[in-house]
Amino acid sequence: MDLESEKEAVKTLVEKFLSAAGNYDADAMSHMFSENANISGASFANGKWTTFTMTIIEFLELLKSEINPTKYTEPVSKFTIHIEKGMLAFVKADATLIVNGKPQKNNFDYFTLINEEGNWKILNGSYVSVAIE
Repeated sequence: MDLESEKEAVKTLVEKFLSAAGNYDADAMSHMFSENANISGASFANGKWTTFTMTIIEFLELLKSEINPTKYTEPVSKFTIHIEKGMLAFVKADATLIVNGKPQKNNFDYFTLINEEGNWKILNGSYVSVAIE
């Protein structure tokens, strides 16, 4: 696969993840991650930073435990993608988190993806989120 095709495949996977995350679709997400993947984030709201890190298994269990989750969309305004030797991809996705049609947060999402037997899988997903005042 050429570099542009690889970049498109990586971008598509990240967009599918963001869509599944916004819909709390843990089943769809479970196939997108490498076995030992993790998720982490830093959020700024009300003048304070909070952070977290968890395994993908912990993250999916948390999503499944939500009784009535607030669904959202996270359209990406800009992608920056670097691919190394067709095996590792580094993605920055600048996005806006939208709930009920209203922008709530500016998200700066970072992903490391690994090519496992010809399939891109997310190895790490991290983000910085800042509430829109």
